[in-house]
Amino acid sequence: MKPVLWLLAGFTAVSIAVTAGWMAPLDQAVVMSVAGHRTAFLNNLAVNLTALGSAPVVTVIALIVSLYALAAGRPRLVLALLWTPASFLLDDVLKLLFQHPRPTEAIIAIPDSYSFPSGHAVAASALYITLALIAAQGERGQRPRRILLWSGVAVALLVAWSRVYLGVHYFSDVIGGLLLGGAGSIAAALVLSRTDRHEAVQPPSSHGVPSVD
Repeated sequence: MKPVLWLLAGFTAVSIAVTAGWMAPLDQAVVMSVAGHRTAFLNNLAVNLTALGSAPVVTVIALIVSLYALAAGRPRLVLALLWTPASFLLDDVLKLLFQHPRPTEAIIAIPDSYSFPSGHAVAASALYITLALIAAQGERGQRPRRILLWSGVAVALLVAWSRVYLGVHYFSDVIGGLLLGGAGSIAAALVLSRTDRHEAVQPPSSHGVPSVD
């Protein structure tokens, strides 16, 4: 659980820094830097990447994987994926708590909600990192596990980048979102792994009668 605690500690630190205004100079510097390096290609790329963290796309992917898990006889996978919809609810609550304003200029429509933390970053890390961790648990080789893990992290990072690039979030917003979403993903994967191991060591019952220690 140490990685979860470290990520939550990081989110807490960023939250305090945002609330105190300590992140404002860095956020503004990133906004100005991004504005000076936009191109038509990057604009289109960012618009497509940001969709990967949108509520409809994330919900559909989580639903498809959940249906597959149920069909494959692994209902506990669905429990791990519950962190994805829970992340949306938590993000809404935190936005109302911090009430941090969004950037004032963007190349797409600026949402009406508050800015911190980034909902796209939270949802993307909640879904893709969770899926990567679950998939990695079924791999024996170190290299395949690393590829899966870094693939999930990469998708979350790309979604976070797109939000800053498009001008609808500050740098601190997406950092907070990644830390929060990643913490929940690791926690969900750890719970799933421990329940799997617990079931594996349970003695089989005889004739449908539970065994007695």
